[in-house]
Amino acid sequence: MRIGSACTGYGGLDQAVQAVLGGTLAWVADPDPGAAALLAHHYPDVPNLGDITIADWGQAEAVDIITAGYPCQPFSVAGNREGASDERHIWPYVAEAVRAVRPRYVYLENVPGHLSLGFGRVVADLAALGYVGSWRCVRASDVGAAHRRERVFILAHLADAQGDRYRNAWALQVTHRTPRVLPLHRPRS
Repeated sequence: MRIGSACTGYGGLDQAVQAVLGGTLAWVADPDPGAAALLAHHYPDVPNLGDITIADWGQAEAVDIITAGYPCQPFSVAGNREGASDERHIWPYVAEAVRAVRPRYVYLENVPGHLSLGFGRVVADLAALGYVGSWRCVRASDVGAAHRRERVFILAHLADAQGDRYRNAWALQVTHRTPRVLPLHRPRS
């Protein structure tokens, strides 16, 4: 599988997706000089599309998966929680990448404060683009780390004919704080 990574940072989300699903990076997109240097060092043959707010998605290689750990500052309880009013709010540009590239899967990561600010917009945008999926909050300590650092992970996929009837089900789930699995995804035992 080919992976396109928006808001790449150091590439942690991409590494996790690759560890579980395999695949290779087709492109990354991060304008931060430090992140860009690190990405160029680790992935010298992978193009960096830079700033997603000005990226030409028509020129991006088609991918099976888009990952994005988009900026958390607009939603974090540690910040001002300005949501869409925050200049760092770039979810609409991530949604544009998904609309233009049409990957089969979308994997997103953000802070749990996003669940009460802006999460409904993300789910509504994904549903409008034809995606269904699930979300779950996971603490770093849940996987053996010595700290809590909770994050919300959103996993979405293009709906098939059966999935179309679940498009509006996303909106019903966003008010719950506990992990939820949405229609078409069931946890494996």
